[in-house]
Amino acid sequence: MDKKRIQLKDIAKVDPFKVPEGYFENLTGNIMSQLPDIALEDSANATWWHRVRPWVYMAAMFTGIFLMIRLFVGTPDSVGAKRYASADIEDFYSYYENELARLVYDDAFYLDDFTEETD
Repeated sequence: MDKKRIQLKDIAKVDPFKVPEGYFENLTGNIMSQLPDIALEDSANATWWHRVRPWVYMAAMFTGIFLMIRLFVGTPDSVGAKRYASADIEDFYSYYENELARLVYDDAFYLDDFTEETD
């Protein structure tokens, strides 16, 4: 059971990876020679639609976002602002008087119940 511990100073400092001489000097030429020849399109022949297409797509995107916000969030008119704006002052006073009468009735009803129990 005699095990010798290997220490870092005992390991030889040799680089195990070797690159052939002149490999990186000829690398670009070797890669380019293996690629097929492709004719590049002339960008001067781009049509009007090719130049305007990104702007049209962006405008369509923002229009879609705007319509989705209006659909899901709504506008103040759809929430009920028209309903209150179309009411005249007489409707307001009628509603106010009816609510006031209901509150007075409720107070009288509850006070009447409490006074009967205490007697």
